[in-house]
Amino acid sequence: MDKGAFLERAREGAELIKMHIELGHTIRLISHRDADGITAGAIMAKAVAREGGSFQLSIVKQVSEDLLKELAEERREIYVFSDLGSGSMELIKNYLDFATVVVADHHPPEKDSFSTDSHVLVNPVPFGANSVRDLSGSGVAYFVAREMNPDNRDMAYIAIVGSVGDMQEIDGTFHGMNLDIIEDGRKLGILEVRKELRLFGRESRPLRQMLAFATNPELPGITGDERNAIEWLRSKGFDPDRHYWQLREEEKKKLHDALVLHLIKHGAPKEVIDRLIGDVVISPLYPEGDPRHEAREFATLLNATGRLNAGTMGVAICLGDDGAYKKALKMLEDYKREQIEARKFIIQNWSMAEEGEHAYVFYAGKNIRDTLVGIAANIAINAGLANPEKPVVVLADSDEDENLVKGSARTTEKALKKGYHLGEALREVAEKLGGEGGGHAIAAGIRFPKGRIDEFIKLFNEALKRQVESENSGD
Repeated sequence: MDKGAFLERAREGAELIKMHIELGHTIRLISHRDADGITAGAIMAKAVAREGGSFQLSIVKQVSEDLLKELAEERREIYVFSDLGSGSMELIKNYLDFATVVVADHHPPEKDSFSTDSHVLVNPVPFGANSVRDLSGSGVAYFVAREMNPDNRDMAYIAIVGSVGDMQEIDGTFHGMNLDIIEDGRKLGILEVRKELRLFGRESRPLRQMLAFATNPELPGITGDERNAIEWLRSKGFDPDRHYWQLREEEKKKLHDALVLHLIKHGAPKEVIDRLIGDVVISPLYPEGDPRHEAREFATLLNATGRLNAGTMGVAICLGDDGAYKKALKMLEDYKREQIEARKFIIQNWSMAEEGEHAYVFYAGKNIRDTLVGIAANIAINAGLANPEKPVVVLADSDEDENLVKGSARTTEKALKKGYHLGEALREVAEKLGGEGGGHAIAAGIRFPKGRIDEFIKLFNEALKRQVESENSGD
């Protein structure tokens, strides 16, 4: 990756934002509603405020024509998109041609840059970065903010929370420019990276619940059954009611070894075992036992606010609002409960999945909330329901429009080696179905008319087939 050229582009974006702050213009911020987008929005908001500027922030599902029409009607002088916008560059250019626009994003862009000087794309992908692991949306926002003012290095931990929320270290280690952010945070003493157990719940859940609710990876015979988790822990000499963070170093190692052995005994593949122990980021800015103390739990808390349509509450938490944090803790319980119900539904009803030559498609109707389809697709893979070399798409009825379905596709690194790119396949299929689609190679999303599900299954398998054939022909 050409780091220097990317940072130069970040500087361009930063200078445009600072110019509008100096002119007294309100900076119109638009960010995505997952943990990565919420942290990106918080970083941009704090950077603007630090320069004495005012801002208006919206947390949104996606950039759509309807959203751009609304934004255009506001007639702002500057719009800043974070963790979204790269897939909608033409639409942005058409609707916001009268204003300055900065898109700070990491998703594969429609093209390498805007054709107009007043619109700037700050995205590491055209400079050689891998969009899935080298830098997240919050990371791009961080580098723009750092170019605005070096003091914004104090948001390094928030940026890494976004990176973890986007699963940039899914293989157990950080890559690319995420390492530069970690180094900034280490120097300031606001974060540290440890090689530890990477299951959700190290701060907020007793060991019995941390293991019973484990989904990435799943623990055979333990995930989904708290009684079995208690018996397993007792058999290994652990108090099921203790928390992971309360264990001494030698106790943590003993637990790590026992879990690795458990996975090996149950035939888990090496890449699943490798995900169990790896980079864990914690911050001394928060006390042990507080979900904000560890990046994965902090990201899950933020995801809960976004998925339950309270993303601005998540931004407030990132900016230090304790009242918002207390409200979000209740939301987190509801969110985790919905995840458990989604897991139960998909496991019990997996026989409904349509298995094609190249993909599984599972239509959940209203049984799984449309904001949980990505998690449900990951559950199908992690629970061993699907062949790991075939992508999985989970579709659910849209909460916003009864005539639409929303879907998320997920797959594995193993499957990508065959030539699959889920984002490109879904973008191509969406165009044919009169919908919207796109995303990364390994994770992508789509919305399209509900009456065209059978057509979607056929077109998606055909698109993936063409990708494999192209890969094999060496094109």
